Parts: sequence; C-alpha cells; structure tokens
Amino acid sequence: MSHPHQYISLVTSLPHLGELFTRKEVPISQFRLKQRLSMLEDAHERLLKELVEITAWAGVAKYDRDLEVIARAKQVMNDLSDYPDLQHLVGTRMETRTLIAALRRRHAGQETSGDIAVWGYGRWCGRIKANWSDPSFGLGHFMPWIAEAHRLMRTGDHIALERLTLTEVFRQLDHYGALHEFDFEAVAIYVLRWVIVERWSGYGEEDAKARLQALVSAALSGTEPPEPAAAANDFLSDKTPSLEGASS
Repeated sequence: MSHPHQYISLVTSLPHLGELFTRKEVPISQFRLKQRLSMLEDAHERLLKELVEITAWAGVAKYDRDLEVIARAKQVMNDLSDYPDLQHLVGTRMETRTLIAALRRRHAGQETSGDIAVWGYGRWCGRIKANWSDPSFGLGHFMPWIAEAHRLMRTGDHIALERLTLTEVFRQLDHYGALHEFDFEAVAIYVLRWVIVERWSGYGEEDAKARLQALVSAALSGTEPPEPAAAANDFLSDKTPSLEGASS
C-alpha cells in the first residue's frame, strides 16, 4: 500500500454496521459508500470488484454452469494471492454454497451426490459424497448449522433458512474482520458485510413475499434461488447508481 494514511481515513469514515437483522436501514447508503471507496488505490478497487462479484449470486448469475463459477472463484483467489485472509473468505463462501446446494439437491430427491466435482467446491466434497444420507453430511459435529438448515428445508421455512445462511456467512466475515483494522482487507470485509446488511434491510413486506415465493420455487426445483441483482450490478459497475435498491 503506497498511502497507508488514506486507508486509515477511509476505514474511520465508515459507520458501524451493527448486528445482522437488527437495522431497518443501513447506516451508509450505496451512493455514499461508493464515494468513500474512491479513496482506494486502483489495484485494490479492481480486486474489490472481483471479490464482490464472486461472493454475490448476482455477480455470478451470468455464468451458465457451476464449473464456470468454480473456475472464476479459483481465478479470483489467484488474484488475491497477496491477501490470504480474503482468499480464505472466498473459499469458505464457495464451500458454504456447496453445502447449501447439496442440501437442495438431496431435498429435491437426488439419491447420491453424483459427480460432485462438476458442481461442488472445496474441502468437504469428499465428505458430502461419502455421507450423502446423513442430515449433516458427516460434518454436524463442528458445523451444527447444517443440521438446522436441513431441518428448515424439510419444514419449508425458507425465510428462516436464508437467515441461518446469512448468519453463517456473517460469522465468517466477523472472524476474518477481527484480524484487520486499517488495511485493504478491512475495507473489503466491511463492504462484504455491508452487502449482506443492505440486502436484508431492503426487504419490505411485498419484497419479502416475492422473495419467499422465489425461494419456494427454487427449493422445489432444486436450483439456486434468484438474487435481487440490480443494486449489486450497479455496485460492481463504474457508474454511479441512481437508485439505492437492495443488494445481494
């Protein structure tokens, strides 16, 4: 980093986001956040866009196949070679997606994992394949949230399932966020947390109903649920957004 003081100024200018699910509004708008992020060095700005793209379903919606998403994740991790904690965040996010995808596939009636190499990523693929019939894929002793996700999927409580998944992702971000204060990693983790807080706070009553229907449809078809993409795509673009919608 060539100008460390600008990163101290940037981090201290970002308001505290608070706990997940506790705010009706985010403390900083997308427009203001993008203004603050103009303090990033060009290389870091590019890396941040890659990071947001691969960790938001709106960012990977342009890919037709799981293998393309996996390849893109590996490329982003390679680009983040100087930032191992951000690499780990990408990896754990992809692994969380794989676990949720496995739960949905099994719930939809798939009797085995099939060729998990074409749709799964990370450390747990072998465990998932070998323990397909176990509610937690043999991972429940240290990831108890999987058993709860299995239960919620069976009962059809898709809103609670989404809350559970976002809570797990937030926990991952908090873990690595505690290791950084006034550096690029701290800024990137803040943005990833903001994306989740903004996404949840943007759900009005009608949005929640529409989202619930989309989640139910996705669960029945065994596919990934659609994400609200407009604001996320604006966040990834170079143009200043004119609207501040829900982000994914």
